[in-house]
Amino acid sequence: MQHVAANFKQRRRKVLVQCGCAVLGASVVIQIVALNSPSQPLFTSGSGSGLQRSGEQDLTETQRAWFWAARCVAADRPDAPAYLEAAWHQTEAWWLRPLALTWAILLGLGVRFYQPAPILSKEDQRRLKQQQQQQQQRQARLRQGSEQALALGGQLAEADAQDAVRALQRLELPFFATSGKSVDRPVSGIEIRGNPRGNALQNWKAARSVLEAQLSTALNCSVVVHLVQVEEERATMGQKMFDLFVTQAPKETVSSGSVMLSASSLLLSIACVMNFPSSTMLHQLGAVIAPDSQMPVGVLFCLLAVGELARYVSARNVGVHTKPPIFLPSPQIGVLGTLSGVQTPCPSRAAALMVALAAPLSITAGSLICLALAAAMPLSTDEWQALHTLPQVTMPAWPLALFGSTLHPLKWAGVHGLVMASLALLPHSPDGHIVWSCLHGRSFAKRLGNITLLAFPIIGVLFSSADTASLTTLPLMWTFFLINFSTHEQEMLALEEVSEVPLAGRLLGYSVLAAAAMGAWPVPLSSLA
Repeated sequence: MQHVAANFKQRRRKVLVQCGCAVLGASVVIQIVALNSPSQPLFTSGSGSGLQRSGEQDLTETQRAWFWAARCVAADRPDAPAYLEAAWHQTEAWWLRPLALTWAILLGLGVRFYQPAPILSKEDQRRLKQQQQQQQQRQARLRQGSEQALALGGQLAEADAQDAVRALQRLELPFFATSGKSVDRPVSGIEIRGNPRGNALQNWKAARSVLEAQLSTALNCSVVVHLVQVEEERATMGQKMFDLFVTQAPKETVSSGSVMLSASSLLLSIACVMNFPSSTMLHQLGAVIAPDSQMPVGVLFCLLAVGELARYVSARNVGVHTKPPIFLPSPQIGVLGTLSGVQTPCPSRAAALMVALAAPLSITAGSLICLALAAAMPLSTDEWQALHTLPQVTMPAWPLALFGSTLHPLKWAGVHGLVMASLALLPHSPDGHIVWSCLHGRSFAKRLGNITLLAFPIIGVLFSSADTASLTTLPLMWTFFLINFSTHEQEMLALEEVSEVPLAGRLLGYSVLAAAAMGAWPVPLSSLA
């Protein structure tokens, strides 16, 4: 009997020594993991924030992730595997991942099995019940405030971000959320960080339906879920990362104010085109057509109508609604084009690219047809009257000066259409901004658009003189319209950014952008010589 007792004490001492070595080794592993892993904000809100202790301020995000995962295992939480998976992805060194995973699981199971359950007194039970009731009341007030904010301002608040994170911290969902916050850029909504699960990226359409149903129930409003590619510093690890972006479901109906603004701008543009050859005031502002010349009003607005029809058809083919266009009058050439966009998000970046290119390419095709007809139909007094430009006025765009001071009305309409299509594809124009976003990302498109928004009018000012003061009018007018009427700062994000734009679409986009940059150059090419 004494021999058996001695063997039992020896085995217990050996087990204790092994446990001590395991704990010491685990501490070393966690330190190495922290040194070899990037620091990223994790579990900043939601249910994970309740696991943080007061003495963890000096720990890195990776250390906290593994400690939280171990505590989830110890608490026997149903979402503990998801926390373990999140900590696994946080660890950059692949050979350290299994060691840290083994440590977290063993530590959590050991605490669960060997820690005795606390015995609460009646006073502690009463205090715990009061705290739970106060927390429920606080959550109810936050939910009521978010509902009032949605009813008044129509935007998702910070409290909604926390509710969204909690709603997505479930194993059965195709995306496990780790943190979330309310943002205003690129659009107003909730940015949620986390990890896609299973084949969510490959079958995003079905996964999006599940997530939208879950979030709509949690937020008490209809929402749209976007899968956006991360374009920040934390995405420089050689692999693509994706976040969720939650926005309120946009209205598919067009407001009466938008329709009235579109109709008013159309009437103003028609009046400007019809009257600017004979208007003294418009000639003082730089009109280039001589008096008593008849502008091809119908042809110009047919080109714009064809472009908007092409935009509408291409958008409807991918299930997207468009906004009413805003027509832009010009005191120099009559009309500069239109500003338009989509009312609902496109399904992918390839679809957004095609919708953005539809109107400029259709206007370009119609303009080339006008040029071909002008070459085949000579001027005659019965059918067409020649347009005469003022010799003392400098053309605001160099393509308009290619055919001399007397030209066919269809030739003017064709060149005019090419100028309008080129202006629409500048990086700071709505269509050009979307094209650059689809080809190079939203961050690059925003930086390039901010540069060209300032550079475009500055170029006209730098190359102008006392004799060519009209060069500044067109760039300044275009910049004025974009600042006051363009909404591309709040453009619709694509529903998913996983799929890439095909090679043919990329080549088409780059070719069109290069041609537009040449066609929209605001000064004559002779000034560069």
